[in-house]
Amino acid sequence: MARSDAKVRLSLTDAGRMLLLGTVFFLLTAAVIPAFGVISALVSVLLVAWLAGWIVRPRIRMAGDLPDSVVVGHSVQLRYAITNIARVPVYDLRVEFDALPETIELGKPAEAISRLAPGESAEVVLTVRPRRRGHHRIPAPMCRSSFPFNLVTFSAVQSTDQLLTALPMFYPLQMAVRGLSRHVRAGGAGFAGHTEVSPEYAGNRPFLPGDSPRRIDTRAWARLSVPATKEYHNDSDSYAALVLDSRLPAGVVPSPTGEILELEAAVSLCASVAFTLNQKCLVDLLLAGPKLHAYTSWPRAARLNKMHEVLAGVEASKGYALESVVSDLAERLYEMSEAIFILLQWDETYWELLELAARAGCHSTVLLVADSAEVLGDRDDAKWADVVRVISPDDVLAGRLERL
Repeated sequence: MARSDAKVRLSLTDAGRMLLLGTVFFLLTAAVIPAFGVISALVSVLLVAWLAGWIVRPRIRMAGDLPDSVVVGHSVQLRYAITNIARVPVYDLRVEFDALPETIELGKPAEAISRLAPGESAEVVLTVRPRRRGHHRIPAPMCRSSFPFNLVTFSAVQSTDQLLTALPMFYPLQMAVRGLSRHVRAGGAGFAGHTEVSPEYAGNRPFLPGDSPRRIDTRAWARLSVPATKEYHNDSDSYAALVLDSRLPAGVVPSPTGEILELEAAVSLCASVAFTLNQKCLVDLLLAGPKLHAYTSWPRAARLNKMHEVLAGVEASKGYALESVVSDLAERLYEMSEAIFILLQWDETYWELLELAARAGCHSTVLLVADSAEVLGDRDDAKWADVVRVISPDDVLAGRLERL
């Protein structure tokens, strides 16, 4: 979050509203019951509270950064540095969110700052927990002070928002991926996927997040004034493709909270498969709905982060031309060792794609997220018996799926 000064907003506390109502009541009854002294006392208290609060109102500068991402259902701490830029101290300062999205749950409130001297800074920690995956806009917190009598509240408000990415839930799986014994891209440039391989130096490229610091080329860095890393040829890397079909089957409706359990299970399963495969091979392609994402130029660690960020924003698709999407993927199947399909419904086009993958020497696995195997239709083909597996959405979301 960029450092910026906050605007001041005035409001009454519950006690202040009661005092104001009492003042109005005595004003209305003053014609019958002489209550000038009481009215004067109440008005004086309100004026003193307003004047003193205005003098020591919070004039602060706030700086803070949200984490890049957090797994849905996990709490994350947001740290903000609060600096008093006024010439007078600030008393009884509370930092809190005024309004959060419904998908964000607020944790334990931050402790109040009893006194903040001019120019003094303090760190405040707020805890939030995203209940749904996605990209959530988090407003800047408000700094409130109701000093001295807790009647009038002066709030320092900032209009800046930040983006918090809630990644889908994922966990390691036990997968028997048989296609990883087939090595492809002979003579092609890639990143070393196995520590026992002795790669051949191929050149330099810009340093990317996830690259090993050991591969930084210091001479190139000094010459170009930007970090550069060494790139190698490696003929023994195995490559995989993930396919997530986000088309909803007929009859699937959202839950009362707006979530589509089948889609959430499929996205979580895809994230878990990507996490597991990342330890064994390089996931080169991710087809999420109608969009094909290629990670050829990304190092191993960065690939997983990028895939999870894409999966965080996957939404249900009303429909798209599956044939055009499949054709883009089919052109690169010859480069893959393994292709894993995570589907919500079956389509005859996938039979054709499995045939193309088999002819290209790419092993395929189909994970069908559904409550019943009836979605496969009437086709009974024995050679695909060990390829297609039906998985219950409840098992995925409950974390009961350990072995595939």
